[in-house]
Amino acid sequence: NSSHLQPLRQKCIKRVLEELPELSISPNITSANLSAIVNECDSTTDWTKLWRSIILKTLGGKFDSLEHLNLYLNEKNRKIIFLIDGLEDLVTRLQDQTNCNWKAAIRTVTQDLINELRNLPGGNIGIVIFVRKDIAEEAISVNFAQFMNQYQRYELIWTPTEALRLALWICSQAVPDVFGKNTDILRASRAALEKELEILWGKKLGKKDSREAISARWIIAALSDFTGQLQARDIVRFLEYATKTHADVIIRYPDRYIMPSEIRKAIPECSRDKYGEIKDEMKTIYQILQKFEKMDNDKKNLPLIFDQIALTSDEIAKLENQGYLRSADQQYYLPEIIRYALGFRYGKGARPKVLSMSKK
Repeated sequence: NSSHLQPLRQKCIKRVLEELPELSISPNITSANLSAIVNECDSTTDWTKLWRSIILKTLGGKFDSLEHLNLYLNEKNRKIIFLIDGLEDLVTRLQDQTNCNWKAAIRTVTQDLINELRNLPGGNIGIVIFVRKDIAEEAISVNFAQFMNQYQRYELIWTPTEALRLALWICSQAVPDVFGKNTDILRASRAALEKELEILWGKKLGKKDSREAISARWIIAALSDFTGQLQARDIVRFLEYATKTHADVIIRYPDRYIMPSEIRKAIPECSRDKYGEIKDEMKTIYQILQKFEKMDNDKKNLPLIFDQIALTSDEIAKLENQGYLRSADQQYYLPEIIRYALGFRYGKGARPKVLSMSKK
């Protein structure tokens, strides 16, 4: 939430003005920058020029070019780094303006502007840009694989291990006498985290010696897409839904806090929330998934064969890249995290197949 960054942002501005008193930076510069982008964009906007102008105006308009700014920083023996975040919010706003080419906005800032800065001598002007992978992929339609190869080592990935780490940390804050007492949560291995969380949701979705799935692995697989990724909010809301009726639950297994029945009930609610977020944040992906949503209910059975999917090869590729569709043996599957929201049922043997795919 940007409001939480306000103190840090003001601290950064203060530091810059102390080091470089000739500059002038408005306290509300981020809001002004967003307004400038939204107000000035149209189908003919020179986006490279606009991004360049925003960088220069951020520092008070003292410089007429990036070269001029670079020379000034070189003389002062100082370097400065700009950070661009919230591009998904910008895209959402611009997508509602039919005359605005938002793809060009993303493409120019992630490619053209970076190339300009890279070509300046001395490396005095740096830039860090946060952008969602799906947005970048849609904007950079040519050579996206090359783009990914160039920046893949910087990709922020929320792994299953980190999800379990977050779950244990939350539990340690709620019940410190029980969870994480003798564990270094920040450094613990996945196996150690799974062991610690057995008191939360049990070792298995049943008795310890049952043939049921291992709880931690089943939960992570159910919350993940087919790329094996999930978000922090996925694990947080799972804990919320799995514990909201805790006081009324019949305790069948005294070795844990959350019963298997509550675990299974939580997943459909997580799925509906996830799909709502896709609708709000990933409009292109949502428009493709809507085709599944609108299918006749009697046809909503997994797996699907190709003839049952009214999608183009490009749409299938986009869903596969985002982990929302996978093919195996010429059949198609949806991950558990969106299957419920789309109203699909499993055919014989399909559920273990889907969960197995999500674990990989």
